[in-house]
Amino acid sequence: RKFIAVKGNVIKARPKRLRVATADFECTKCASIVTHAFDQGRYSVPTKCPSGDKCKSRSFKIQKQTARYVNIQELRLQEAQEESTAHAGRTPRQLEVELRQDLIDSCRPGDIVLLACHVDAVNSAVAAGKTGKRAMETSTYKLFLKGHSITTLSESNSQRGDGKQKKTVYTQRQMQSIAQLCHADHRCLSLVERRAFPFDLLVRSLCPSIIGHHAVKAGILLCLLGGTPPATNSSSSMDSKGASIRSNSHILVVGDPGMGKSQMLNAATQLAARSVYVGGNTASTTGLTVTLTKEEGGETGIEAGALVLADQGVACIDELDKCRHLDGLLEAMEQQQVSIAKAGVVASLPARCSVIAAANPKHGSYNMSKTVAENLNMARPILSRFDLVFILRDRADKEQDRLVSTNIMNLYRNRSTDTAMPVSNAPSAQAQTDTENGPSMGGRVSLEKRLAWVASFNDPLPAALVRDYIAYAREYCRPKLTTEAAEILKDYYMNLRYPEDGRRRQDTVPITTRQLEALIRLSQARAKACLRDFVIKEDALDVVELLRHSVEQVHTDEFGIMDRTRGGAAGQSNRKMRKMFHREVCNVIGIGATCSLDDLRRVADRVQCPLSDFHTMLEDMRANTILIRHADGRYKVVA
Repeated sequence: RKFIAVKGNVIKARPKRLRVATADFECTKCASIVTHAFDQGRYSVPTKCPSGDKCKSRSFKIQKQTARYVNIQELRLQEAQEESTAHAGRTPRQLEVELRQDLIDSCRPGDIVLLACHVDAVNSAVAAGKTGKRAMETSTYKLFLKGHSITTLSESNSQRGDGKQKKTVYTQRQMQSIAQLCHADHRCLSLVERRAFPFDLLVRSLCPSIIGHHAVKAGILLCLLGGTPPATNSSSSMDSKGASIRSNSHILVVGDPGMGKSQMLNAATQLAARSVYVGGNTASTTGLTVTLTKEEGGETGIEAGALVLADQGVACIDELDKCRHLDGLLEAMEQQQVSIAKAGVVASLPARCSVIAAANPKHGSYNMSKTVAENLNMARPILSRFDLVFILRDRADKEQDRLVSTNIMNLYRNRSTDTAMPVSNAPSAQAQTDTENGPSMGGRVSLEKRLAWVASFNDPLPAALVRDYIAYAREYCRPKLTTEAAEILKDYYMNLRYPEDGRRRQDTVPITTRQLEALIRLSQARAKACLRDFVIKEDALDVVELLRHSVEQVHTDEFGIMDRTRGGAAGQSNRKMRKMFHREVCNVIGIGATCSLDDLRRVADRVQCPLSDFHTMLEDMRANTILIRHADGRYKVVA
């Protein structure tokens, strides 16, 4: 029996069971008592009476009240991803693990563990439940592991049975690197001088092979950091079944093919301490949530899906538009739990994870004349769960294309002989000058310019350092809102719902309290990037700018005009609104009839057409000879 260490991912954990270790047997002839041990839990009887030559009986009766039990738990361990990809053409290997006593409930499905164990074997027929001589004649054996020590390598905030909370332990070298990054120490991070925030350096280090898209990278980083759950009296009781108010943010990246969406999702998976990456084209509803399985003995078991395995981590879903059954995500994304009621099993499993999703438009390229829901052909309740939605379009830009092509060529060049200047992805020299002079003049530099400027002169940080920093911030940093930051977030929220330019309430951006909570979560994550205990003014301003960028992308039509009715759960494009207005005019007024401008306005109110779009649709219908305007100001419906 060789003592080994195995690293793998726990994909299934069966409930705790009792196994008989020893029991007393009574001889039916002389009533002698013998203590007998069961080998690996297999039932057997003594072979001879302990009285020796006086009694040669082989008939014994078990004394059930003297049985002594041990607690055991069975796990299913799958080899680590880096090991499974080293040998192409085979599926990841899996092994059964047996834990005893104190090791029970020390990990959960989805954890990456380091197991100290030894290998044991059991007859395959006996393991299947067969008995007798024919079962022992089977020459095939099944290998399994007997655990002696288990260490969780991934982030885990689960509570043990004794009520103590597990904390990740960092080495002195890791803590020193985290402190240097928190203070942006240029002497240790290969910087010329201290002129960048830790948040800017982290965004620069997220998927450095992709040029640009700084707002998307910033949103993904905020999702990796997460917010702080509100302190309530019932938080301790709700922690095991999902929090009442979620603290995790969700982000959706929609764009044309070849924009680097999948690479950014892979980078987020590698930087998160606990993550699951799935493809929407091969994922089902049960694969994302939970599924019922038949255990040995006819029992019904619950096997965790991707969102449950990513509990207190990140779930990256690529090709979200290819996943046809997304109803199971509604509860998991908002309530942070997955409920199941099937085959007599009623349970709720925690799914406290951030969802980072990427999707492609259904027609290949994004159509700006349609809304996000119309481009993806996706249910609007799902889209309303995302805190940030970014749109990436493949537009012809000579300067940007030159930077991207140069960066791609540098990836394949020999770095040791590369003496060329580093690629600068700043927008222009004037933008760099404005950004460089901004802090010295006491003014605030915009987030987009600041991130582009930092990426122009700074090399990305090591991935191991960024991973440790994010894990430390998620576990130990709990920032709270300050009065100044709360006022900024509240003013932006009220300005969206009640604009100052006098527009009607129907013409404003459809924003609810869900977006206000998203602002709070993102600002807390922004403070976590600097390991602060409080959310300050700069954090709130960066988050407001990021959300404003997302809102402008979602609500901009093909003419570059802000269409306030395109977002929200009931958002629709002007194109669809024009069809509804045309249909209602034909039904109410009739083809060939004449009407006044007030009649057309009443029809527009019936289809909930905003006043800002009424005259635009009227001119469009006149240009398409649907309406004819007479000299007296009346209109005639032609077709």
